[in-house]
Amino acid sequence: MSISDTERAHILEALQHQRNALATTRITGEPGEIGKGLVHLAELHGMLEDHAESRRHYEEALGYFQTAGDKHGQAQVYFGLGVARANFEDHRGAIEHIAKAAFLFNELKDQENEALCRAAIGESLRSLGQAKAAEEKYQEALLLYRQSKNGPRIAQLLLDIGDIRMEAGEYEAARKRFAEALPLLEKEGEPEPLALCRLLLGEAEGLLGNHNSARPFLQAAVDMYSDLHDHVYEARARWDLSIAYTFAQEWKAARAELEAVIPLFEEQGRHDDVARARKVLAHFDARGV
Repeated sequence: MSISDTERAHILEALQHQRNALATTRITGEPGEIGKGLVHLAELHGMLEDHAESRRHYEEALGYFQTAGDKHGQAQVYFGLGVARANFEDHRGAIEHIAKAAFLFNELKDQENEALCRAAIGESLRSLGQAKAAEEKYQEALLLYRQSKNGPRIAQLLLDIGDIRMEAGEYEAARKRFAEALPLLEKEGEPEPLALCRLLLGEAEGLLGNHNSARPFLQAAVDMYSDLHDHVYEARARWDLSIAYTFAQEWKAARAELEAVIPLFEEQGRHDDVARARKVLAHFDARGV
C-alpha cells in the first residue's frame, strides 16, 4: 500500500534522526546496540520501499548480532532479509532466509514471530505457484497463532487458506474458512479485511448455489467498499450481487446492480466487462423484465 506525502515526510525525518543516533552508537555502543540501530534504519527504508538500502543495513546488522551472540537480533535480520528478497521477487532466496529466522525463533520459544515466519514462507511458496506447500505453511502458522489466541492473524490465515481452496474449486472447504474468519474480523472492526471476508464468503456461497445466503454478505461488501471508495472491489461485489439477484429472479434488483456497476467498470477501463453487463441488460430487456 502506497504511503501519503505526509507519511513519507515523517519517515524521512525519522530516518535522519536514526542516522544521527547511529553515528553516536557506532562510537560508544556495544555490537548488539549497533545491530538494533541498523535494523531500525533497515525497517525505515523498507517503509519507503527502498528495499536495496534496507537489505544493505540488514546485512551489516547481521555481523554485529553474530558478534554479540544475539539470536533474537539474528532472527530479526534473517526475516528482514527474506522480506527484502521477496520484494525483489526472489522468493526462493526469501524462503531460505525466513526459514533461518523461523528456526531461531523456535529455539527462542517465540511463537508469534515463528508463526509470522511460517506465514511469510507460505506467501513466497504461493508466489512460486506451490499452493499445496503454501497451505501447509499457513496451517503451521495457524496452529501457533491459535495457541497465542491472535485473532487478527488467525483470521488473515483463514482467508488465505480459503482463497487457496477457492482456486482449487473446493468451495465448501473455502466457505467454512471464511465463515470461521468472519466473527474474528467483526470483533476487530477493521473495514478492509472485514469487507474482503464478506465478499469471499458471498462468492463461496454463490458458487455453491446458495444465492439467497450469498446476498447479505455481498450487499454488506458492496456497502463497505462504497464507503471505502474502493471501486475495484465494489465493482466485483456488485457484479456478484447482480448474479445472486438474477438466480433469485429478482430482476429489478439485478438490473439496479448492473446499472450501478457499468460506470465503475468504465472508470477502470474494463471495456469487456462493460460489454458483458450491457449484454445482460439487453437480455433482460428482450425478456421484458
